[in-house]
Formats: sequence, structure tokens, C-alpha cells
Amino acid sequence: MVIQASHLERKIEDICCWFEMGFTRPEHHKTQRVSDKIKWCKCQIKELNNTMLAPLDKSLDKAMNLLNRRNKLVHGQIYFASNMPEKIIPSSMKDKERAILPSEVYDLAESIYKLHQRILSENAFRLVHSLKGRICLISES
Repeated sequence: MVIQASHLERKIEDICCWFEMGFTRPEHHKTQRVSDKIKWCKCQIKELNNTMLAPLDKSLDKAMNLLNRRNKLVHGQIYFASNMPEKIIPSSMKDKERAILPSEVYDLAESIYKLHQRILSENAFRLVHSLKGRICLISES
């Protein structure tokens, strides 16, 4: 799950680099949290106001959701006992202790894998098309 999440985070950075061709990227943005990068990409999508980027916007929402789920598992404490079901005690007080199945971790890893495999490949043409006018403007100045 952690390995797949690292690949997804790399794809998010790649998407940021695409947007950087048409927008000024904030200083030190490359070292910011992935959630900040996703928010920045979503702002650029809104700025472009192009319905072709709606699938990318939805994929970024899905990425945020999956990475938040990953964070809860990675930062929580998972307890195993031979006579009881596994449970996770979250690091955040707002979340409740709950049972966890090994399949939950596997399914999350699989969902992250599927998203990182397609997020950029399905949206690269849309990004190029949407940024076409902005890239020319920046290179001319």
C-alpha cells in the first residue's frame, strides 16, 4: 500500500509539472505535502475552466481520498491478538477505534495502484489541449 501510494504521489507531482508549463508554481511547492499539490492542481483546473478536465478533477478527488485512507492506516496503530479480531486505533481523536481486515489494506493498495496507472495516461491529452494557449503565452513573454 505504501509503495503504491508513493507511485501515486509521483504522478501527482508529474501533473503539477504539466500545470507548471502554463501557471506559475508557488515557491517550494515541490516539497509540499501531496494534499497541497492536489489542491493546487484543482485550482488550476478551475482557472482553466475547461470541462475536458472534469475527469482529472474527479481523479484528483479520488487520489486525495485514497491517500487520506492510507494516512489513517499508516499513522494509526494496528493491534493483532490471537483470540480477537484485528483493530486499528487511529492517531486522530476524532476517529474511532474499529476492526480492520487484512483485505482492507490490500483493497486500498489495489485502488491506489489502479489510479496511479491511469491518472496521467487518461488525462495527458486533455492537459495538453487545455494548456495549449497558456504555454504559448508564457513562452512569448
